[in-house]
Amino acid sequence: MIFDLDGTLHYTEKALVPAIQMAMEDLGFPPAAPESINALYGEPLEVFCQKLMNSNDETYRKFRSGIHRYQKITLPERGELYPGTREMLSDLKEMGFNLAVCSNAGMVYIELVTDSLGIADMFTLLEGRDGQASKTRRIGSIMSSTGSSFTVMVGDRYHDIEGAAENSILSIGCLYGYGKPSEMQKADFTVSSPAEIVSIVRNLTEKLPG
Repeated sequence: MIFDLDGTLHYTEKALVPAIQMAMEDLGFPPAAPESINALYGEPLEVFCQKLMNSNDETYRKFRSGIHRYQKITLPERGELYPGTREMLSDLKEMGFNLAVCSNAGMVYIELVTDSLGIADMFTLLEGRDGQASKTRRIGSIMSSTGSSFTVMVGDRYHDIEGAAENSILSIGCLYGYGKPSEMQKADFTVSSPAEIVSIVRNLTEKLPG
């Protein structure tokens, strides 16, 4: 099972909206509205900088540094999983699945989120975007490294659904996340809560040969 992070496991706005707003204020920009920030989850951080501030590389470096600094405060204080996420991950592990995270965020952020929310030890592999490899290629890399014959991608944005299709695996689209409903139209399945993921996967595994 490969999971996106923000909008899939992590109820991102609780900790990230204040961190981004404070980083923007430090640079002299008015803090963006929460809905403008929430619409960008799943995109690389440089896209946040361009969309929210229309800024150059130097501003981006300072923005990134500011967000990292404030996230270390806001995540332990305000960070949350979506309700039922911890139980869903535990159930999948009990079913024998290896769990992985594949996100467009950097590894420092992924490790901070999973450590702060107490789920780091549930995952066999954490995969971020510290290089330029597309999410499709990183999903493929996870599949190769685990050698699993059955893999499902779970996410809330178009990158996740496209990445699954391009690797010929099934996808579960999270309607409770930050993607538009149109982004989930090509998902093989959709869910309105993390708890529904377990039922879908259990039904799928019951149909596997052998």
